[in-house]
Amino acid sequence: MTASFDFSNRVVVVTGAARGIGRTMVGRFAAAGAAVVAADRDEAGLAETCAGLPEAGVAEIVGDVGVEEDAARIVAEAVQRFGRLDVCVNNAAVAPHAALLEERAEVWDRVYAVNCRGTFLMTREAARAMIAGGWGGRIVNFSSGVSRRGSPGAAAYASSRAAVEAFSRVAAVELAPHGILVNTVSPGLIDTQPKPLPPTMAEALGRRIPALPLARAGNPDEVASVVLFLASDAAGYVTGATWSVDGGAGIGTRPTGPIVDDDPRYDWVTGRCPR
Repeated sequence: MTASFDFSNRVVVVTGAARGIGRTMVGRFAAAGAAVVAADRDEAGLAETCAGLPEAGVAEIVGDVGVEEDAARIVAEAVQRFGRLDVCVNNAAVAPHAALLEERAEVWDRVYAVNCRGTFLMTREAARAMIAGGWGGRIVNFSSGVSRRGSPGAAAYASSRAAVEAFSRVAAVELAPHGILVNTVSPGLIDTQPKPLPPTMAEALGRRIPALPLARAGNPDEVASVVLFLASDAAGYVTGATWSVDGGAGIGTRPTGPIVDDDPRYDWVTGRCPR
């Protein structure tokens, strides 16, 4: 059952809103009564996200969160149009993968410009607006489970997400006196694909999913529910935390054999037993 929250008279900014989890969050906040500013570089994707939503309560802003002027403009337009800012969800990110020895510096720089610099700029601008308004607020940043694993090909992306977690803890401490709570959501394997995956990727996921404790991929709505909770009054005593939405991937994998077995072939080091 989908969790329900009331965001009437609240103003929410969601970045990375043109697709996937961002698109779902825009719809969920709007359905909960919030005025929503959907921001992304992809103008066509933004139009698809906002299609069918109440025009009076949803604004589309095209901008790059890694550009200081754009981040300031997104927040300024939210306040100008709706009169305040209560929640900022920093979902925008890029995630190219490449082997470390093949990684190009310009790609690395772009990952950090969006994932880290963009999160910093949006957090700073949102916090300034919230403090000026005198009403406090909520900031929800995005990390990833890959930040805690040595995942091949993910050096830039994983390290940028780990940096966001560290930044969010500092921001939570500094902004707490102003009544601004800062938390991080860390999704695992989430099915955001609007169409079938390429065969090679589908095969790779087919090997990963059975090992997850919940043995399935998550969906964007399940991530959005955690974000809405952290943005709501129900999370009034929660700040500086990282919330994993990963089906248990961060705690272990499904056992491949009996957990307890007196079979003499049982290997107590690996925890495996021949079937």
